[in-house]
Amino acid sequence: MASDKPAIAYVGVGLMGGPMAALLAARGYRVSAFDVDPGRLAAVAEKGVTAAASAADAARGADCVLLNLPWESAVEAAVFGEDGVAGWLTANSVVVDFSTVSPAFCTRIAAAVSEKTGAVWIDAPVSGGPPASEAGELTIMAGGPEDAIARLKPLFDTIGRQFTRAGDTGAGAVAKAIAQLVVATNYAVLAEAARLAEAAGMDAALLPECVRYGHADGELMRQLYPRIVAHDFAPRAYARQLLKDLEMVQDVARAAGAPTPMSGQATQLFKLLVASGLGGIDGTGVYRLYAGSAGNGITGQEVESV
Repeated sequence: MASDKPAIAYVGVGLMGGPMAALLAARGYRVSAFDVDPGRLAAVAEKGVTAAASAADAARGADCVLLNLPWESAVEAAVFGEDGVAGWLTANSVVVDFSTVSPAFCTRIAAAVSEKTGAVWIDAPVSGGPPASEAGELTIMAGGPEDAIARLKPLFDTIGRQFTRAGDTGAGAVAKAIAQLVVATNYAVLAEAARLAEAAGMDAALLPECVRYGHADGELMRQLYPRIVAHDFAPRAYARQLLKDLEMVQDVARAAGAPTPMSGQATQLFKLLVASGLGGIDGTGVYRLYAGSAGNGITGQEVESV
């Protein structure tokens, strides 16, 4: 790489990628970015990031390409599509995919990138949400060659407070799938808890205080539950993205032969939510199914057959 701080191309500057790209620029990295949404690109351009005309334009002269995209098809297009980054990748390039994608996809695209360009692929999904991406306090789980990951450790340390190399290519994606199983299932559990508290006549907002330091306490109770009770469903993590992640979890579980009844139930709940036209709200909005305000609310009896 040309210097201690590699030149970066950043493709995908949405809820997570935007703050991450801006933080890297603020910490002295040269960042050129592209997003299909001109508004998102304009927002990061105001924070020291160079706006590029395409993914390929962003990758021109970059040592490292960072991807943060919502779907596997978007990742594939950003790399191998028209105006994709592949034309500018060399054997000295590293591609880091922060997207939440399946392990099988990671393995396939890493092999294709290596064969066609010689570049190294690292799957490095992140957890923590937009506030952590803004503060540089993300949790990062990576899969890929140990030497390539070690070279980029300063970059990972810039955007994250916890970094783990989970193993070879695809291992980061496996870890993220399991993390999403835990998180997305808890969205549904906390929504259920809030609705039960309300229905039973207690001040639902007091529940986090009631369980503080007990076994029911935790980050999700402290961060997500108050938003549910306040009916604050402004997106920090889109419901449609959580559904995509849960469906990926089911695919990974089937391939591994592992039972996932709890996350399977959560998957069905998020399918109902998205089918109600609410895929663009936050995942905490699954509460609206329990409250009957999603257009097709559920009862205690109906949820058993979801």
